[in-house]
Amino acid sequence: MQKNILISIACAFVVAGCANRASSIAPVAVPSSNYAGLSCADTRTMLAQKQAIMISLVKKQNNAATGDAVGVALVLLPVGSLFGSDVEGELAQAKGEVMALQGAVSINCRY
Repeated sequence: MQKNILISIACAFVVAGCANRASSIAPVAVPSSNYAGLSCADTRTMLAQKQAIMISLVKKQNNAATGDAVGVALVLLPVGSLFGSDVEGELAQAKGEVMALQGAVSINCRY
């Protein structure tokens, strides 16, 4: 009985160490006022750049989550997270910046 409990606990720790899917990562709060002094064109350019970065990070994070799932299934280790593929913090920051820039576009691009 104790052996089953230990195995269950070990499995819980392995699964808890797995990378999250990109859709489940919440954005970091970034105020739109950080971009208040930019021109409309600069705001739109920065938004496009941050969106491209965010899309790249979403792909990396989803690949890390898939790698972890496969690794846990095959060798009982979250392989993606162990090798540094998890970019959860960077993705949360990028999501927050994109949201703030979207708000800044509506403020900076009033005509």
